[in-house]
Amino acid sequence: MIQKKLTEWMRKKILTTTIQTSKIAIIITAAGSSTRMGGGIKKEFLPLKDGTVLSACAGAFLNALKKFQITDFIITCKAGNEDEARDAVSSLGYDAFTFVRGGVSRQESVFKGLLEIERRGNCPDLVLIHDGARPFVSEKIIIEGIEKALEFGASVPGLTPTDTQKEIDENGFIVRHLVRANLCAVQTPQNFVFSRLLEAHKKAAAQIEELSTQGIKKEFTDDTQIWGEFCGAVKVYPGDASNIKITYPGDLKQN
Repeated sequence: MIQKKLTEWMRKKILTTTIQTSKIAIIITAAGSSTRMGGGIKKEFLPLKDGTVLSACAGAFLNALKKFQITDFIITCKAGNEDEARDAVSSLGYDAFTFVRGGVSRQESVFKGLLEIERRGNCPDLVLIHDGARPFVSEKIIIEGIEKALEFGASVPGLTPTDTQKEIDENGFIVRHLVRANLCAVQTPQNFVFSRLLEAHKKAAAQIEELSTQGIKKEFTDDTQIWGEFCGAVKVYPGDASNIKITYPGDLKQN
């Protein structure tokens, strides 16, 4: 028992030291269309508190990672929205953001962000990828994600669904009754060893291109799927019900 406790203490001490010396890159994705919000303004640029939805997202990471070395802070944005994205985070007074034109899908946008980090040559240990429409992310979620990614290679916050889940067919009939305890709704940030995720994205892009020559369309919905296909398992840690993704106008009033 004493040996077990000592081993666990040493593991935590080594992990704490590793965390404190880790180099972190951040990618915030803000290149989506925001069609469900209406109003003609991208949801990331909507006012929130003393800034915008996007500045709340970026500010949460800057505050949580004050003791970390941030090597790169990438914001992906839609073509033509670069100036608006820059204005949306100007209240933070942080001058090291890099704005990258996103792609036609989330996967392509993240890949472009990863390639920009590679091009800059700062060699981060981890990359944290966060939805630009999740402004209520907490410091606890961010720090625990780093801890789990350092320990397991990849991590994501997730919540067990409160409603019973069913799988249906294309005609709307239930075909499978799912066990709720084995399911989770994943959130962001999604956290990974940078070098391994970059290589996984390169493989995913090559696979998509090869399949397209056969008339087959494939798209990865998020980075945990890419990691799962090319690297291995992703550790899920407890998410936060307040860490919602702004989708409809009423969502801004929930927090």
